[in-house]
Amino acid sequence: MQVSFTGSLQAGRAAKTIGRIKVVGRWRGVDEPASEADRRALLRDLAREAEDYGADALIGVRFEAEETAECDGVSLRRLVASGSAVQITIAA
Repeated sequence: MQVSFTGSLQAGRAAKTIGRIKVVGRWRGVDEPASEADRRALLRDLAREAEDYGADALIGVRFEAEETAECDGVSLRRLVASGSAVQITIAA
């Protein structure tokens, strides 16, 4: 699956947008940083989700952190990955 962190595909290929999707990671303490392995796992999950919708690629992929109020005295955060699932258009 082709993944782009910009709003377009490599070499300006045309694509039909299926929709915006997102996946969320596990809650963790605010002091526990997200690792590169966490980001790779979320990207893999996002690609699987896109494939379930028949997508060939993801564009506009981004990572964000969501925080919640304290739970039993601990502030929590989770990493969220989102992007647009698209089907690559094949020129006639």
